[in-house]
Amino acid sequence: MKFWRKLHKWIACLVGLQLLLWISGGVVMSAFPIENVRGKHLLLPSLKQDIDKPEVTNDISLYSWQSLSWVLSLNNWVLEATDSKGQTYWLNPDTGKPAPYLTQTNVRALAESRHATGAKAKTVINLKTIPFEVRHLTLPLYQVNFDDWIHTSFYLHPQSGQIASVRSDIWRLYDFFWMLHIMDYQDRDDFNNPLLISAAILSLLFTITGLILVYFSVVKPWYARIKYHYNL
Repeated sequence: MKFWRKLHKWIACLVGLQLLLWISGGVVMSAFPIENVRGKHLLLPSLKQDIDKPEVTNDISLYSWQSLSWVLSLNNWVLEATDSKGQTYWLNPDTGKPAPYLTQTNVRALAESRHATGAKAKTVINLKTIPFEVRHLTLPLYQVNFDDWIHTSFYLHPQSGQIASVRSDIWRLYDFFWMLHIMDYQDRDDFNNPLLISAAILSLLFTITGLILVYFSVVKPWYARIKYHYNL
């Protein structure tokens, strides 16, 4: 029993803090609905506008693209074209050339019209590098930061006006605890990293040694008393 107690103690020293972080992360991640984490409650649906689609120029060949779809960018239609490699382009249907960028004034007005609480935009930034919180997106991209209490940011495509992602302090808190939970302190994506696997194995050993101590300190003495009492 002395051996198991000592082993249990040393394993606890190694993984005790991580067990606390796992439990804390579980509490935080279960407290917020995932729709709120992704900011869906902050985003109003796009207003449907009855605007006729223009004729498509012959310079845009249907056979040159994997898919083509219409997207309403403010008051103008643009074509979302995807090639065989999955790369997306935004085309002017009249000319077949890349659709023009929306101005920062237009982006600000569009973002404010979609914010569910009516918050006002503080800054509109034409990004040159991708922020870590939207590392899955690609340039070009506008970032619109609002003056609400959870510091919401909308990320919009400058040609289509589509909101590609919503971030807020709720998401940032969730992402921080997700990092601690999966122990990937760099990319926060690898759920099978060696550090996490090692901590999980140690935690399993911690649980097993704890059960062994319960057996020696509770179950075995209790069984001995029962045996003695009934002269078994």
